[in-house]
Amino acid sequence: MNPFDLLKNMNEIRSQAEAMKAKIATIKCTGYSCGNMIEAVANGNMEIESLKIDPSFIKPENSEMLAVLVTSAVNTALKNVRDRIQEEAGQAMSQYGLGL
Repeated sequence: MNPFDLLKNMNEIRSQAEAMKAKIATIKCTGYSCGNMIEAVANGNMEIESLKIDPSFIKPENSEMLAVLVTSAVNTALKNVRDRIQEEAGQAMSQYGLGL
């Protein structure tokens, strides 16, 4: 890939970067733990949008395990978002012969 070709297409690249930013903002990924008893949903801004815990699991004797499982679900959701963003960015970069 000729670097000067990239410079020629700078406006198009900027436009696609803005489109990518908007697309990333719409990404939502879910992480689960303990089967489906705990569910965390993260968005493309790396924020947790929701957290659902099966009511049958909410007991004082489960508090330490619950903290670990919630952390696991959240981390899985965020990892899924990062993976998805990397996938989207890789597809966009491949148009210009660049790879991540």
